[in-house]
Amino acid sequence: MGTMQYALSTLMLAMGLTITPKDFGDAAKKPSIIFLNATLCFAMMPLLAMGIASSLKYDAAHTAGIVLLGSVSGGQASNLFTLLAGGDVALSVVCTISTTFMGVLATPLLIKHLLQTVVEVNFISVFQSVASLVLLPLLTGLIARKFVARFVKRIGLFCPLVGVLSTMVLVAGSAANSAFSLGMDKVSIVGSCLLPVLGCFIALLVSHLHEDFMDKRSRRALVIETLSKSPTLAYVLARKHFDSSAATIPSAGMISLAVIGAVVACVWSAVDPIEA
Repeated sequence: MGTMQYALSTLMLAMGLTITPKDFGDAAKKPSIIFLNATLCFAMMPLLAMGIASSLKYDAAHTAGIVLLGSVSGGQASNLFTLLAGGDVALSVVCTISTTFMGVLATPLLIKHLLQTVVEVNFISVFQSVASLVLLPLLTGLIARKFVARFVKRIGLFCPLVGVLSTMVLVAGSAANSAFSLGMDKVSIVGSCLLPVLGCFIALLVSHLHEDFMDKRSRRALVIETLSKSPTLAYVLARKHFDSSAATIPSAGMISLAVIGAVVACVWSAVDPIEA
């Protein structure tokens, strides 16, 4: 478990080191889309997760797992999927960064209020975990980029590699720890697939309702951001604060979200390519 936490923090540090002032400038130009993405991420997806849990009559552990997956911030894989889909990559990066920061407070609050009737939740403990695993390494990267820019520039080329390696450790660790659930627990597999698929369709509908301020590239970025949650964070939180069986859906999500995101991106680019 310690290795998983270190890997997640390293991934966040690498992300912080790669954020540029231009990223924040891009965010300032599209506040409506940033707000819409945050609403889908922290309102629609958690409620959708609760709806799935209720409809499929999940037990407490599986309910906690899918709500955790629905309540965390956007995942870093969304940036790659947006690129493959021909979407607005800069917007995707900004959306991921914004929900990552907002999630430090939003995720513990959502878990507290949505799961309190299912399992006991210690808000302060969950908040401390999210802050130490996500906020601290992110801020460390941002501060380092500002005050030791020359050094960060030298190691900047290695940040994507570090991020990939960290993700590989997280995926391998979760799969190893939940091999039984991935092989036998169909409930976890179904839940980890339903959440991103239904979220994708809802986000697609919402994006078309807001065509007045969203072009095709922005709509694709928004849809992929919505379906691409951070299962690594959900998994670490589940293992640390809930029964180990609560981690089965986030663990399955590491595989299913990657597959679904890649399929959506590739089909989109093949069926309706966008000229650069």
